[in-house]
Amino acid sequence: MSDSRGAAASRTSRWGPVIGWAAVILVLTSWPSPEIDHKLVDGSDKVAHFGVYFILGVLTWRALAVPRGMKALLAALAAMYVFGLVDEVHQAFIPGRDASVFDWMADLLGATAGLVLAPRLLSLARRRQDLLT
Repeated sequence: MSDSRGAAASRTSRWGPVIGWAAVILVLTSWPSPEIDHKLVDGSDKVAHFGVYFILGVLTWRALAVPRGMKALLAALAAMYVFGLVDEVHQAFIPGRDASVFDWMADLLGATAGLVLAPRLLSLARRRQDLLT
């Protein structure tokens, strides 16, 4: 019984941040857009889309069980693509927001980059932590 509790705790500690970050994304995209133009530079919102989905990709890679097979990576990528699409469609119903295929493409690129670059980034972070201790 304690083995199953340990496995459940491990899954929660791995997937909790993914679910939490996805919830943050949904909360942020559920707020009506302000009346003022908040974009400093045309297209700067694409950087924000890329960034939040990049983080989602890194967290997802971290959550996947080892060894991380190609099927698991592709399934995770597909799930993030669908999540991004659902989030864009959901924004069509929020005052002052709209669904944008270009925003979704930025989401896709960010999720893919996060999933692909996560091993290297996390390895660098571990090495840095080892140097500090």
